[in-house]
Amino acid sequence: MSRREDAKQETRRRMLTAAREVVADQGAAALSLRDVARRAGVVPSAVYRHVENRDALLSELLVESYRSLADALEAACSSGWAATAGALRAWALERPHEFQLLYGTPVPGYSAPERTVPEAARIARAFLRARGVDDVPAETSPAVPVRTALIAQLDAPSAQLGTDPETLAATLADLSQLVGLLLLEAGGHFVGTADPADHLWDAVVARQGDH
Repeated sequence: MSRREDAKQETRRRMLTAAREVVADQGAAALSLRDVARRAGVVPSAVYRHVENRDALLSELLVESYRSLADALEAACSSGWAATAGALRAWALERPHEFQLLYGTPVPGYSAPERTVPEAARIARAFLRARGVDDVPAETSPAVPVRTALIAQLDAPSAQLGTDPETLAATLADLSQLVGLLLLEAGGHFVGTADPADHLWDAVVARQGDH
């Protein structure tokens, strides 16, 4: 790698590190390229050589965070549902600001681009593997009327993920419960009831694992 390329990669690393510091200190909505440049110790034009605007920088952060989380989940999913859920919680507690960026309050005016979708899908795919998706039959089970629209909606995504709509629906519902529980825990909403939330988490995961 040339010195010029080395310098470019170093600027990118410093830029992303600075951007995460802004998100941690002030929240994603406060992210600005000028602030990132100041924290990274570079001129604003250097940041613009990597991203065209704030939304592009947010997308870079999202993609990197999704990849980091997916890597952690994929390393655990062969050990089952509880291990994969545990990897999710460990990552969320270790990187709370990144977890909030992925699943917390949406940034006003920001719409994630299509390129973030495959990275986000890796999260669901890891939990499907933890649930033994390779053993799922190709045909779908009969859906009760109230769920017919949902099953139809999930038909194409489930095929792409190598499973059936019913299994995908159940897995997404359980994953949503885990994410919601982590957001409540991070927000201090279990103080006075289930704080620390270790036993509550274990109980929820155990119930989900019975599916």
